[in-house]
Amino acid sequence: MENGSVKVFLPPRPVPPSLGTLSVTEARILLETLTAVQPSPEPRLRLLEVAGPRHPPQYATQQFQLQVRKEFLAGFGSGVLPLPDSAEGSPLWAALKMSPRFMGEGVREAAEELFNSPLFIHGVYLSVMLYFSAWLMPEPLFSKAFAATLTVRLAMVVGLVELARVAQACLRLHQEAQAARSPAQLEAASEHFGAAIGGVGFRVVVLVATMGMGRLLPDVPAGGIAGEVRSWSAALARGASVGTVSTAQVVADGTIVVTGVSADLAISSTCVNMGVCSMASSSSGRSPALSTRYGPPHTRSNPPHNEAIEDELAARESAGHTRLDKNKVQRDSAGDRVFDTRPVKGTRFRKPDASSLRPDGVRHNTNYVSSAKDLRRELDAFEAMCRVDPDAIHELYLLNGTLVRRYVPPGVQYP
Repeated sequence: MENGSVKVFLPPRPVPPSLGTLSVTEARILLETLTAVQPSPEPRLRLLEVAGPRHPPQYATQQFQLQVRKEFLAGFGSGVLPLPDSAEGSPLWAALKMSPRFMGEGVREAAEELFNSPLFIHGVYLSVMLYFSAWLMPEPLFSKAFAATLTVRLAMVVGLVELARVAQACLRLHQEAQAARSPAQLEAASEHFGAAIGGVGFRVVVLVATMGMGRLLPDVPAGGIAGEVRSWSAALARGASVGTVSTAQVVADGTIVVTGVSADLAISSTCVNMGVCSMASSSSGRSPALSTRYGPPHTRSNPPHNEAIEDELAARESAGHTRLDKNKVQRDSAGDRVFDTRPVKGTRFRKPDASSLRPDGVRHNTNYVSSAKDLRRELDAFEAMCRVDPDAIHELYLLNGTLVRRYVPPGVQYP
């Protein structure tokens, strides 16, 4: 591959049965460690009054939660999903707390122990919002070194298919919890998650939730899941087993592309020692041909993005749309250019990926986002396009067809 990247092939393989169970004893050892991390509550009675400012009893806990969030953000980045100010009391938090009773034998009792810890729930909550959310993308990219290294290590242990399945279970829980309008619907979301996660999946969730605490995590006792956390923490800290990984991207063909200093040598050694993968450090194949029926390639480095635009415009042409534009400056229904009076970072105009005029005269603009790291930028662009032309339809999609945002003007029928 180019730029010193390595393509790692991880063929599907059986996951060791030992990874599918988690004992109560293991959970309690880890829970004791997590309990030691949290600040002690202030005493209810004070025998000696001391002058100076006093904080409410919850202050230390709130400050600690901010520290936990800071560690997760440092390790995983900002994520795709919007992160609210408070996690406790959110639908996702409530659904997570209920989920253990719906999990299978072998992990249910251990999960019940762990989910009694607000800190553990907080870790799982942040894992969903900041790490597993990246799997919303068709080819998730992990650009933080910690997240990239953790992804490669998890993929080598449980496989990409299992890792993606766990992420999808977490994301489905978030979506259903957010959409729930009654306690029964929230419980149903929790049940779906508990039934889908499985023993191996729960172990993955535990590892991500605890590893995300970073420097706050103290020395962990040996043995069981706690021992795994300790060994993984040490490996990630010194870059062992997977070398110095800068980025990791899961590709649609079932491989993972890794970049970083000496990553090729370290991963090659791991592949040989573990017998779980193979790798290629170069690629001589030609880039796929790019469709140009509606205009020049959007970008040669991302063929799927270009083809999505071409397919969209072809469908619109069949539906009778006119003024078919590919990556051209934004115009209104009259064909006049529109400019932003409140430009974001100095950008006064946008270029929709696909734009056309419907038979009823309404302008229809669509953009696609390929990578999680670009989502914030694309959302800013979406808001700007809506702002400068509120009479048009505006859409933002992931490349896999998932709708991220849609605006339809009042009185306009869609589709």
